[in-house]
Amino acid sequence: MRKPFKYFLLACLVLWQGAAWSDTRRFNIEVIVFKQNAWSSELFQQRATQLPKVTRFAKTKQGKKSLYGLYKRLKTSGKYRPFYYKSWVVVVKSGRISRPIDIYQAGHKLRGLLKVQRGELLHILADVEYSPSESLEEDGVIYHLKEKRRVLLNEIHYLDHPKFGMIIKASPY
Repeated sequence: MRKPFKYFLLACLVLWQGAAWSDTRRFNIEVIVFKQNAWSSELFQQRATQLPKVTRFAKTKQGKKSLYGLYKRLKTSGKYRPFYYKSWVVVVKSGRISRPIDIYQAGHKLRGLLKVQRGELLHILADVEYSPSESLEEDGVIYHLKEKRRVLLNEIHYLDHPKFGMIIKASPY
């Protein structure tokens, strides 16, 4: 009588653990950031960062890159100059927002955060700053892109700013 009860408890634990993990999914997130020289009548006066302080970032691993052809086309076009292309695998629980993914490139003064929100729909929350000044010590204008965008899996999404842009693709992993 004791052995069947132990097997029953073990089966319940295995099934419960499977249910707990079922609300967790992995996504492959690709990001291309590029400069653009679009005319704009907007005045950009931001000179200090407006990014929130973050102490804990998402644990990510390098993801697959499927946008390399697009990256090459942007590189050969005269209008756009891509300078950042990364891919990550991030874990997101149902009904939650992932920890931020750190976006950083010192040479182009690019700094920002990217989060994935998973609910009934999938959203990307981007909060990125870019400064075109050549010197890191120079206190120049900072261009800020902050956007929450609903994304469809395996589709390419474009986040627009007059001075730079981002291409994002989210895929199931």
